[in-house]
Amino acid sequence: MNAFDRIFSILDHFRPIGAGKVRPHVEIEEREPGARQAAALVMRERKGRREILLITSRDTGRWIVPKGWIEDDEDGATAAEREAWEEAGVISTAIGKSLGSYEYLKLRPKNGDIVCNVDVHLMQLEEERGRWPERKQRKRKWVHLSEALTSIEEPGLVDLLRTTRLFSAAA
Repeated sequence: MNAFDRIFSILDHFRPIGAGKVRPHVEIEEREPGARQAAALVMRERKGRREILLITSRDTGRWIVPKGWIEDDEDGATAAEREAWEEAGVISTAIGKSLGSYEYLKLRPKNGDIVCNVDVHLMQLEEERGRWPERKQRKRKWVHLSEALTSIEEPGLVDLLRTTRLFSAAA
């Protein structure tokens, strides 16, 4: 594969799927091994309004939701709960099945880039702590649903969230 073929191959992962639709939930067995991640969409109610927890990425400081690799002994919801703790310092519980999934290209200079499939799990906040494993590497903030859609800097995630009932009133 020459350089142009590689670029076109990478860009294919950012093209909308079927006229801008996002992928519905896909069963685990259909995924490429090693490229599965789970994201935690942590919610809380404040003054009658739903808020979403956002964190900064370690590399660029852009606003995202907690996410990471699913370990061999975990399902997606368990991984999302773990990532919410490690990256944002919150204890949360998964609510129902995955909201769906999106893809993004994870740039890994040392190991080679990889397309990741991310299952997004809705989480209910149980407790927010002041000390957590990555507290010195990330910022966190709570935002209203509509602000989350404009703050999150993961296009695939924003597209998925716009299609959920959770965000339909905020969009």
